[in-house]
Amino acid sequence: MELFPKALKRALSTYPSGDPAKYRRALPVLLFWLALWQIGAWAVGSHILLAGPLQVVKALASLLPTAAFWRSVATSFGKIGLGFLTAFFTGIFVGWLAFRFSFLQVLLAPAITFMNSVPLASFIILALIWTGSEDLAVLTSYLVVFPMLYVQTIAGLKSTDRKLLEMAAVFQIRGWPKLIGLYWPALLPYLMSGCRTALGMSWKAGIAAEVIGVPSHTIGEQLYLSKVYLSTAELFAWTFTIILISLLSERVFLLLLERTGRRPLLPKGRHDRHSRVSVQGNGHSWLSAQDLDKSFGDLQVLRKVCFHASAGVPCCIMGPSGSGKTTFFRVLLGLEQPDAGSVALTVPSSAPSSPFSVSAVFQEDRLCEGFSPIDNIRLAVPGLSTASIRRELAKILPEGCLTRPVATLSGGMKRRTAIARALLAPSDMIVMDEPFTGLDDETRQEVIRYVLEMSADRLLLISTHQREDVSLLGGELVCFP
Repeated sequence: MELFPKALKRALSTYPSGDPAKYRRALPVLLFWLALWQIGAWAVGSHILLAGPLQVVKALASLLPTAAFWRSVATSFGKIGLGFLTAFFTGIFVGWLAFRFSFLQVLLAPAITFMNSVPLASFIILALIWTGSEDLAVLTSYLVVFPMLYVQTIAGLKSTDRKLLEMAAVFQIRGWPKLIGLYWPALLPYLMSGCRTALGMSWKAGIAAEVIGVPSHTIGEQLYLSKVYLSTAELFAWTFTIILISLLSERVFLLLLERTGRRPLLPKGRHDRHSRVSVQGNGHSWLSAQDLDKSFGDLQVLRKVCFHASAGVPCCIMGPSGSGKTTFFRVLLGLEQPDAGSVALTVPSSAPSSPFSVSAVFQEDRLCEGFSPIDNIRLAVPGLSTASIRRELAKILPEGCLTRPVATLSGGMKRRTAIARALLAPSDMIVMDEPFTGLDDETRQEVIRYVLEMSADRLLLISTHQREDVSLLGGELVCFP
């Protein structure tokens, strides 16, 4: 209940900027233009042609105490706001559908082009014919705003980081968590940009529609009457009111929209996890790859690769850069399909029907930069409570950074967050691609102890360029390829 008043208070206190120096610089400019306006009014010598600023202030002061003024403001605000909000939500929804189903984007292209190219006056006349004058501002605002937000939604969704989408595929992040954790942060800047234009356009279009349709008890009706009675001062007073309401509504709405990106609304459900390789149901856990081939165009990265690993002993893979370690890991994670060969997994016979799951530390951290370390792990492991996540992270991260956006953390802190995410996710196999890069010696030893503690009885594959890592892990060295 307090969200809107707080946002309104903040908008009033910070618009256009909280920097007092900017206000000091703006004041002389404002005084200059007010003086120029007053001089122009004196030069014209007719309050009908050009009312001065003092006359406008007097007219506004006479309007403010009247019930008719506030009724007109409330009616116009409600109708234009309804048109904008309806266009905002339907623009996002239809844009999402068009992003998911490309044929829909092609199907809607002529309609969007029509909305973008038809003159505003034509829109208003058409809307007047369709709806009459009472709901004219609602429909006009909608028709102006919808195509802007539809286009921005598609552009924002297309900008989603593909590497984060791969991370989501590995950790089986789906549905609402994927939407709010990956797509919404990418979409939000586009929506903010679109709404800055759309909010102003909705008021311009809505008021223009009211002036033409002259519905009762609206700002447009008051502007029309000011024209009829040649009351230029009142015309300017109503215009100033429109500008103030438009700027204030823009500031408040954008502030509320910005707040949606600060704290993810992540559910606490648990995802189903499905195997990406064939699973057999007897014996101890082990991984076997036979004759794997993988090429990218004319470049063959993997050639007849054979590989075997078992749970309980970390498998440390070493090889020169470009030898195909990362590509091999991507095949194991299901992010690449081999051109030839096979991968097989044996799981304990006690759970032959259990779905096989994997987790990973990529060469890049692949974290949601606006989320805290706790929320990054909640995104991938929704079944864990915040208290449990905090307790585990505190073993390898300073307490003070657990609730800060990871964008503000050091590279080593981000790396430890990515490692904790892979270890805390329920999985049968953990793949780590150079996980200790960027960690100092003391931190590396601390993290390795944590990795060994959390990876017991699971297949653990780690690529590294440091033989010291193999020794610290007590692992089996495998030279690649």
